[in-house]
Amino acid sequence: MKIKNRDVIVFAGDSTTDDNKLQTMDGLGHGYVRLVRNALAAFRPREEFTIVNAGVSGNKSGELLERWERDVTACNPNVVFCMIGINDVWRHFDSISGSQYFVSAEEYEKNLEQIESKVKGVREFVWMLPFFMESNRTDAMRRMTDEYAAVMKRVAEKHGRRVLDTQAEFDEYMQSRAGQSISWDRVHPSEIGSMLLARAILREMEVW
Repeated sequence: MKIKNRDVIVFAGDSTTDDNKLQTMDGLGHGYVRLVRNALAAFRPREEFTIVNAGVSGNKSGELLERWERDVTACNPNVVFCMIGINDVWRHFDSISGSQYFVSAEEYEKNLEQIESKVKGVREFVWMLPFFMESNRTDAMRRMTDEYAAVMKRVAEKHGRRVLDTQAEFDEYMQSRAGQSISWDRVHPSEIGSMLLARAILREMEVW
């Protein structure tokens, strides 16, 4: 994928993208979005890019869908990376308030399809798979995360979209060290996990 001078690049998602963006003056947060911005400034100094962090902590796919026009479309993006789904999974495991907080795989797929309907005019759109930093693939949350990732892959294939396999990046890392060595909850990537995500994105952009 080729990015171009003056591209507006939006990263849409949940807390793994947000990464405390409201605590930063430029709204980029402390995670992979900032690392990507810094890398572009370092490696493509003759070009200018507008980077937007459209992640909101706690969002499930339906909540991202509800704010898509305001937070993504309104930016008139040329390139969009979208990573959503881990909260759709997580609420099955941490909610004590009942099934109204759960998002089934079927509902998740419908939400992704509706997002697809909103990005027809975007030059480059990339789905980023939800990930869980657990190497034991029989772990219940890892297994469900893989199931929802398969849904995203199916939607992407249907629409001819690029897919960034973030889980593969962490699986490679976890061949040497446990996921909890860089993420206490195996979801939020921290500095090292953010670097892995940024590297994958830069490779997708053909910058790395």
